[in-house]
Amino acid sequence: MSEKAVRELMQIGVPVCEIDTPLAEVARLLSEEERDILVVMGEKCVEGVLTQSDMARAFLDDYYTLTAQDIMTPSMSSVPPDIPVTEAVRLMIERGFHQMLVVPADQEPAVPVGVLSKRHVVELMAEQGRKVERK
Repeated sequence: MSEKAVRELMQIGVPVCEIDTPLAEVARLLSEEERDILVVMGEKCVEGVLTQSDMARAFLDDYYTLTAQDIMTPSMSSVPPDIPVTEAVRLMIERGFHQMLVVPADQEPAVPVGVLSKRHVVELMAEQGRKVERK
């Protein structure tokens, strides 16, 4: 069985919001899109990311007064779409992430084209397990 590339497994597209988006709206976007991560955009570039973990921490505060900028992670960890899934999973584990943004290596400015999450890896494991059972 050949190694899959991230582009074969990733979820295409990433929902976005502006830095001044209220967290109630961010929650709605994440919920309606059934996504684990959201990209926070500034005037011309990506300013950071928001995850469900960030949102859960904000829930313990007065989140109705907070915006995306208040709780976002100001950096973006990413992988290129052409690397093997095993390499991307190794990076996720090393960095303690549940998902990684997928950004083409030669793209400036860096704009995510998709997301690879541990959920996608589990789905791949299930798919490969079914193939082994059929043999």
